[in-house]
Amino acid sequence: MSDKYQKVGHLLLIIVVLTWGANYGIVKSAFVDLPPVLFGAIRFTFCGILVLLLTWKWEKSIAIKKKDLWKVTWVGSLGIGVYQILWLVGLNLTSASNSVLILSTTPLWGALYVHLVEKEFVGKKQYFYMLLSLVGVMLIILKPSVSLRFSPDTLPGDLISLIAAFFAAVFFTAWSKPLLKIYSPLRLMGYCMIIGSLVLWLAVPLLATPVVLNQVSAKSWWALGYAILMSGIIGHVSYYGGIDKLGVTKSMIYLYFIPLVGILVNYLWMEEKIFIQQILGGALILLGVHGALRRLKELEPIIPKRVDSSASHRIVFSLFSHSFFFWWSMAICLSSSSISPSISFFPNSSGVTFFIMV
Repeated sequence: MSDKYQKVGHLLLIIVVLTWGANYGIVKSAFVDLPPVLFGAIRFTFCGILVLLLTWKWEKSIAIKKKDLWKVTWVGSLGIGVYQILWLVGLNLTSASNSVLILSTTPLWGALYVHLVEKEFVGKKQYFYMLLSLVGVMLIILKPSVSLRFSPDTLPGDLISLIAAFFAAVFFTAWSKPLLKIYSPLRLMGYCMIIGSLVLWLAVPLLATPVVLNQVSAKSWWALGYAILMSGIIGHVSYYGGIDKLGVTKSMIYLYFIPLVGILVNYLWMEEKIFIQQILGGALILLGVHGALRRLKELEPIIPKRVDSSASHRIVFSLFSHSFFFWWSMAICLSSSSISPSISFFPNSSGVTFFIMV
């Protein structure tokens, strides 16, 4: 595997860390106006449609072979749809600190799976450095003002969050890699997002509360736009691009950086305090990720690509460079705007009903 090939993979995963790291605080702010499951359904519907349109423009085709259709369906439905539902339900039944900490075990689940099932080499030193990074994540999350509580009251939510971490590691990450040898990250992610959104829409009548969309604040609409373009399209396609070029284990190690970026974003934009233990936690994450990436050697053959994914990467880099500063400037404009679409949404027992108000 060439150095240039790997450098592109690392760059894609840095984009993932930046977009997903800022995503948590931005998206959470929209839950005041939009139920989480409805938010996710809208987000991944638009993401999937836009990604497939980009795929058609750049690759002149969005075809999926019949023999691969079920594999793509499983990755999309379990890796995006069911995972999102599990994460949201688990978060509702436990504390935010518990949820974030449990989901930080995702790289460890992924390493165990690819090591035991996929036979991808993961050494003892790599496990040590991943555990070191996990300790760093704990120090960042458990600042003095946050308490970690494991009790019978939070046990259901903790277990559901643990299952969500497993789904993210196995179905969304590990199961996608064989498909990335056939399809570009752009094409595969487009289909997975569409399929995942269908699962989320099925859950909306059961888990969402009635909401009138024309009463949703401009800040929430901006958060939805960020979740669609930045963390949705750019972040997810970049993640699959990283898996394609670096493998499952190396790609998931980068996920340890996300809490660190989240803390920095909250400090810069929300003026939250940074504590000494969080700085120490960030140092442990950097040390752990550096050690794991430096020593990790994946013992797998290079499989010739059937589809050139360079177009996908050019799209990602172009979208990211043009969108990042634009999106933050839009936050200032939208915060003073009172314009909202005049649409109402009401889930009911018989399904989902839309009313367009003129």
